[in-house]
Amino acid sequence: MHNNEDAPRFKLCMMCYPYYPSKNTGRGHDRYISELTQNIEKIHAGIKLRLLQQGCSKGVLTAGIKHFKFIYDLLTTKADVYHAISPIGGATAAILGKSPLIITIHDLVPFNLKGYDYSWKYWYVRLCIKISVKRSSAIVVPYKVTKDEIVTRFGIPESKIYVVNYGVDHALYHPRTSVKRENRKILYIGEVSRSKGVDSLIRAFGIVKQFMAEAELVIAGKRSRDQPFLEEMVNEMGLNNVTFEGYIPENELSGYYSTATVMIFPSRCGFGLSTLEAMACGTPVIVGAVLDAPEFLSDAGILVNPNDIDQIAKSILKVLTEPELRGQLSAKAIERAGEFSWEKMSEKTVEVYRDVLEKIQKK
Repeated sequence: MHNNEDAPRFKLCMMCYPYYPSKNTGRGHDRYISELTQNIEKIHAGIKLRLLQQGCSKGVLTAGIKHFKFIYDLLTTKADVYHAISPIGGATAAILGKSPLIITIHDLVPFNLKGYDYSWKYWYVRLCIKISVKRSSAIVVPYKVTKDEIVTRFGIPESKIYVVNYGVDHALYHPRTSVKRENRKILYIGEVSRSKGVDSLIRAFGIVKQFMAEAELVIAGKRSRDQPFLEEMVNEMGLNNVTFEGYIPENELSGYYSTATVMIFPSRCGFGLSTLEAMACGTPVIVGAVLDAPEFLSDAGILVNPNDIDQIAKSILKVLTEPELRGQLSAKAIERAGEFSWEKMSEKTVEVYRDVLEKIQKK
C-alpha cells in the first residue's frame, strides 16, 4: 500500500460521464468508478480527488443536458491528472485540451459486435475511442487482449497502455459452506439482452429440459429492450421452470450465486463482473469464449461459443450431471477469483497516475 507521507501529492480529476459511481445500478462501469474512488480516498491521503459526476442518463435529451454540464464542470476544474473512466468522457476532455489525460477503455465491443445495439450509439462510441487513444497520455485497459487489439487496430505504442484487471469484493463474495447448493439450478445474472447471449441460453435450456425435466433456469439482471422478446421466446418454446427475476440488489446477489449449481454467462461481449463474483463464491461457471473472456477465466471454467446452442446445452448438462467436475470447477474458480481485488485494481491505477506524472517531470 502507498498510504505514506513520502508519496507524491497531486490533484486528480476523475470524470464519470456518462456513468455514475454506484454499486446498485447493475452496471459494471458504475461499480468500477465506485470501487476506484472509494479505495483511492481510503488508502491514498496524498491524492486530492475531484469527482465529476453528472448522474445517470436516461434518454438522448437527458444525456445531452448532462454532457453540457460535464463540459462546464471540466472547464472550471484544474488538476494535475485527469482520468476519464470511459472514452465518451475522455474524447470530450481530449478535445478541451485537458492534460495529462488518462482514459479507461473497458473493451472494444463496438468494433467487434454488430446487430445487437443501436448503430448510432456504437458509431459514436467508436469515434470517441479513436479520439481517446490518439490524444490521451495513457490508456488503462482491463485485459491484455484489449491492449493488443488497440496496438494493432490504432497503431498505439504498447508503452502507452496499462493492463489493470477488474476486481471482486471478497468480503461479500466468498464460499458459503452454510448455504446448500441446488442440484439443478442454472443461473444467469447480467443485462437481459441478446448481446449477452440470453437468447442462446434459453434455446440451450430447451435442449437441457429434454434430458432433465426438473432443471431450473433463473434469469436475473437489468432489463433491456430485448426482454419482452426473450420472455416471448420462453412462452413459445413452452418452457416451464424459467423465471425472470429482474434486478437483484447487491446484498442478495451472493445468495443467488451460492445456491446455483452453475452460473452461465454466454455473452457475445466478453467479460462480465457477475462471472467473477460467482467464481469467488465457488460456483462453477460457463462463459462465452469471445474477446477478453478467455483471458480472465483461464482454465477456471468452461468456455463455449455463444452461438453454438448444442455446445452450450452439452456443457450445462455436463456440469449438472457430474459432481466431480463441479467440485473441480468450484476449486479452480475460487483460486482464480482470488487473484482479483478492487484494492489491487485501485493500487495499479494509482501507479499509472504516478508513472504519467514522472514522465512529464522528466521532459
